[in-house]
Amino acid sequence: MTIADDWIALDTNILIFGLHEDPHFPACAALLERMGELHVYIPRQIIRELQNHLLPDEASELFRLFNRHPERIRITWNLAAAELVENFRQSGCKLGDAAVAAHLAEEGVATLISENRHFLSEIPSLPFRVLTAAAALEELNKIRYGSR
Repeated sequence: MTIADDWIALDTNILIFGLHEDPHFPACAALLERMGELHVYIPRQIIRELQNHLLPDEASELFRLFNRHPERIRITWNLAAAELVENFRQSGCKLGDAAVAAHLAEEGVATLISENRHFLSEIPSLPFRVLTAAAALEELNKIRYGSR
């Protein structure tokens, strides 16, 4: 399996930096341009964070992007299991991060792409890996140019 085959999650910051075309994070915008090559899982917690950080027209723009690839985007409004959230909290996660981690673990998501949840990699037995947008693009480019 590869990043192009597995379900991945884009963290809130990837979506915001990409949508805003933040010059400090150009890989985020480039990754959003290639969403048609990915299978993207978006958990409730990330949607809630987006609602808190995007203006209504920005949120509409983001959902239009999601709607361009409906077969490759899966959004869930379900709550993550409270016990699993608590397990991640006891491992050192803040509540929002624990909710994201619990969602990904429940759904079998292989990769979280993030620019700021790198401390998750310090949690033992994390059931998914954490990559930056640049690292994710590098993997996609290897796949595209034949070096799987």
